[in-house]
Amino acid sequence: MKATPNSTFQAAGLIYGPELHHLDHLAPLCCLMEIPLIVTEQRIADLAKRFYPGIKVLVCDYLGVAEQLVSHFDIIFYSIPRDLFDEVFFFAQKMLQKRVHTIWCPHGNSDKGNAIFYMEALRKEEAALIYGKQMIELFKQKNIYDQLKGHVITGNYRYQFYREHQAFYDALVKKEVMRKLPQAKRTLLYAPTWNDYEKSSSFFDAIKPLIETLQEDHNLIIKLHPNLLLQEEFAIEELMHKYTEHNNILFLTEFPAVFPLLHQADAYIGDMSSIGYDFLALNRPMFFLNQNARNAKTDTGLYLLRCGIEILPEDYNKVHTIIQKYFQYELRDFSEIRKEVFSLSFGKERPLADLKQEILRLYSLFPEKELNFY
Repeated sequence: MKATPNSTFQAAGLIYGPELHHLDHLAPLCCLMEIPLIVTEQRIADLAKRFYPGIKVLVCDYLGVAEQLVSHFDIIFYSIPRDLFDEVFFFAQKMLQKRVHTIWCPHGNSDKGNAIFYMEALRKEEAALIYGKQMIELFKQKNIYDQLKGHVITGNYRYQFYREHQAFYDALVKKEVMRKLPQAKRTLLYAPTWNDYEKSSSFFDAIKPLIETLQEDHNLIIKLHPNLLLQEEFAIEELMHKYTEHNNILFLTEFPAVFPLLHQADAYIGDMSSIGYDFLALNRPMFFLNQNARNAKTDTGLYLLRCGIEILPEDYNKVHTIIQKYFQYELRDFSEIRKEVFSLSFGKERPLADLKQEILRLYSLFPEKELNFY
């Protein structure tokens, strides 16, 4: 079967559970492919409709989602491993004698999973969307690449989606973010990761010095990872309450769209979050909190740190002094290495319409109906 925009396959995106951090990756993809996004959380549905122009969202309850998805859709775009998908949807597929095919979509480009068992969970994927050369090399290293039936190099489609809707997003970020902050000489964005298996979140060690030593003429936007909020809800609420009187500090808990925020930032502060790779598109100063004091010269899991200034935990209390000195004296220009890493990570842009057609051609990898699927 040759896949065309009129393919008989019905496709959708899927966010199962409270995985809000998948939204800024799957929502632009669903808009591009003109397919619905299936969610099981009303909060995620509301945010999708608010932040992604033209998206169609289907809200399914946890009890009925498996039968509804398998009954109505043939191909699912998701950001979880196939094993996790089958935990939920196996019996519905068995009952309806229908295999739902899946296309994996990355939820960010980061250095996580280089040194430990993580990406190996993708070895059962049929097809994948891949940002660029760097991710291909990681897939080869983890013995994932050769077992894929097919893949598409997407580049940084999320940044293209932002630029396509820039007027909408700039108005939104002005209303919901910048109007809540005073005029400032410089705006800094701090986007820490969550406490996952690598325990690389800098948040609880860095947040106090980041806030309490911030210059009065600087703003600090703190974009909290959704999983960190789930892990540490009460501790974070307490912190937010503690710093309520700091009018040049803004905690963001429900602003999933990344690139509108990046465009407001003069510099990025992060640790292992994939937002660091996103920020490369702007080629602006970057500061990395090396939470576990790993060796950036020898550790392949710290590849992005070459793009900016590394700050060790013992120097967190000097973070703003370090940032100020960098801007004042321009001690080192990282612009060329940032361009190089961005190119390796995402490659060249091409029209989104062409990308859509290439993704549609992946559909031809799948039989129209597959019985006895297990």
